[in-house]
Amino acid sequence: MTPNSWKRQLMDLTDLTDAYQRLVKAAEGITDASPITDAERADVAWLLAHIALSDRVLTTAARELLGGATSVVVDNQPAMDTRAIDDLIAGTTHLQRIEVLHRNAVELMDLLDLMPESAWSADVELRIHDRDGRHVSDSQLTWSGLIDIRAKQNIPGHAVRLAELGNRG
Repeated sequence: MTPNSWKRQLMDLTDLTDAYQRLVKAAEGITDASPITDAERADVAWLLAHIALSDRVLTTAARELLGGATSVVVDNQPAMDTRAIDDLIAGTTHLQRIEVLHRNAVELMDLLDLMPESAWSADVELRIHDRDGRHVSDSQLTWSGLIDIRAKQNIPGHAVRLAELGNRG
């Protein structure tokens, strides 16, 4: 076994890749003909914009780690910013929001694929804001722990919600 193949086994991104694929598929399953309320349609738009902006936050942190940082702050406030979300929604269609989300996810995945083993154990200070922009919590975890949460809880949970809406009818 070569050192490179060993590294890939330790940093397996299969769960995250699968989660994003399910998310995009679920989002694509929501069309103009989907029998959902206007409020649900607005929630879908908000969710897609939020995830796309979240990936930008994670991409920034990934770049810091690739640049040699041993710890990063991941603050989700930009992904909860009402103006940023409203601007993204106003400037895109549903399909364009899916494309922005997909493009941001691919960029993040590409950076994660480049990460050296040492970056995965980097300390992360996670700052969480709610949908109203209020700071609600801080926590400490590793970069691998954060990506694991994204892969196994966050993105899959959003995918399930979108799939439920898309499968109505």
